[in-house]
Amino acid sequence: MNNYIPKPIDTKNVELPEDLNELREAIAENAHEVWAVKRQSEGWTFGPNRDDNKKETPDMVPYSKLSDEEKEYDREMALNTLRLVRKLGYDIIKREETDLYKELLVRIRNSKQEFFCPQCHSEGKKTPIGMHQIFCHVCGHRLNIDWTLYKEKPFGSIE
Repeated sequence: MNNYIPKPIDTKNVELPEDLNELREAIAENAHEVWAVKRQSEGWTFGPNRDDNKKETPDMVPYSKLSDEEKEYDREMALNTLRLVRKLGYDIIKREETDLYKELLVRIRNSKQEFFCPQCHSEGKKTPIGMHQIFCHVCGHRLNIDWTLYKEKPFGSIE
């Protein structure tokens, strides 16, 4: 009999700086890509419905094409990973804006990314916030987000 009881480290009280939203999204997207490579190596392909016998899944698509529910799974994993890194005493410092970072910004800017209040999220609530909001309309938390990073830019532009 399996008596395994998962006990992840509690990271709910760990606050992350707003500028880690992009890193969270990058980790989430990359986690999906790693998952897809692994599944493909096991013979999985795209299918309209999950079918374990045929090894088909509707999630065998680029991250940008995933449902919001599937993206949220990857984002939550990324968020908890970042929180754990901080709780373990590490700092996350961006040293330079690499070409890969600029490419990520283009993808984020051109996606339909939703933003949620981090304070509400830490309390288990999913409160959407709009671009350019300074305070959460539900809890009043100051958002401190540099919205200029998300300014609409033509596809392919990196500045």
